[in-house]
Amino acid sequence: MSKPLRLIILVGIVVIVGYFLKEAVFSDDAYIATIKKERQEKNQSFKSSSSPLAETERRTFDSLSYFAINRKFQVDADYELLPNPDTLKLPMTTGSTEPYLRFAKATFNLEGQRVGLTLFLKVGAADSTFFVPFTDKTNGTETYEGGRFLDIPKPEPGEKVITIDFNKAYNPFCVFNYDYSCPIPPAENRLPVEVPAGEKSYAKK
Repeated sequence: MSKPLRLIILVGIVVIVGYFLKEAVFSDDAYIATIKKERQEKNQSFKSSSSPLAETERRTFDSLSYFAINRKFQVDADYELLPNPDTLKLPMTTGSTEPYLRFAKATFNLEGQRVGLTLFLKVGAADSTFFVPFTDKTNGTETYEGGRFLDIPKPEPGEKVITIDFNKAYNPFCVFNYDYSCPIPPAENRLPVEVPAGEKSYAKK
């Protein structure tokens, strides 16, 4: 192979690699900007009359506390419909129960382990998203001891992969106001790893 031809091939490879690196950086920037915007909007909602905070607390509220955005905690999971969905009565923080349908299972790799989460639908509700209450090894230290929640869009019929974004994990309303009743994550959704992503614990003032 002649020297000019090798140079042309090398330049072509550099251009292609540069293009894909640029696309990846742009994608990351857009993703981070979207998450930041969602967090800003939630902070604003917590200052409004629709906030779970008591009126006196809203007056001094500044912002919620979050982990740094990390795409490592946005994972693609194997998605499997459960063959015989059953109803589980999730215990609530106030001592009652609420019925949820065990609808599907998501299995994925996280922090070097193969783990899974059950995806629920609330009985009697026409939800377009799965409700996923979960716990992890940050509970009681960096995050709320009772666990956190995820809302995950339902995939189209026939899809085998679902995206789980722990950067969007959030605290139940009962963290902010004990007048609220919140589902307690079931044993099957106890992750044996730390998930330092999403919303941190809330310190009442």
